[in-house]
Amino acid sequence: MILGSSYRGMGQDAKPLNVAIFIHERVQLLDFTGPGEVFSDAHGPKGHLFNVYTVAATEDQVTSQRFLKVKPQYSIKNAPAPDILVVPGGDTGIPLKDKEVVAWMAKVGKSAKYMMSVCTGVLLFAEAGILEGKKATTHYCCLDNLETYKKVTVLRGVRYIDNGNVLTTEGISAGIDGALYLVQKIAGKETAQGVAKYMMYDWRPDQLNVVVNE
Repeated sequence: MILGSSYRGMGQDAKPLNVAIFIHERVQLLDFTGPGEVFSDAHGPKGHLFNVYTVAATEDQVTSQRFLKVKPQYSIKNAPAPDILVVPGGDTGIPLKDKEVVAWMAKVGKSAKYMMSVCTGVLLFAEAGILEGKKATTHYCCLDNLETYKKVTVLRGVRYIDNGNVLTTEGISAGIDGALYLVQKIAGKETAQGVAKYMMYDWRPDQLNVVVNE
């Protein structure tokens, strides 16, 4: 068990925060499993800090990286309300075509405590209007795509950007850094460092190029 003594933003008797990870056909594997590992490994003195679950457009299984079959725990129609929504990348063009997914994401964006994108998942945030007037980043492959959203300020070469309650990360392994940062923001540095140690992840946040606009 990973113990953390500080609960910044969480009372000692607070219930675990709901972390919904949105998945879709051809979702990038590490984009969603990396943050999922971080949040599920975060413990405090009274147990798990986060209740992590997967959500998709429907409850039908999806395929990641052309080999892994994943059965989502919920659909967007029956998922518990998330405190934190994590949106990974991959073939984001598939969910971008689904108006119900975009509408659901816009709705969640108005109620969730935090929103975090990994890689091209940021395009769903942009399409849902969540990034208007904000700064954002994504994987180097798709920065030009993100720049088509004229109300979003796109930054290049930045590991992650914190807009207060909306966090965007470059992609793939950067999602781990973003999730650790969010755990630190919510539950304190000691807890985040404990998670990184348990994962044997060489987390050096002071050496990352990041932008924090809280």
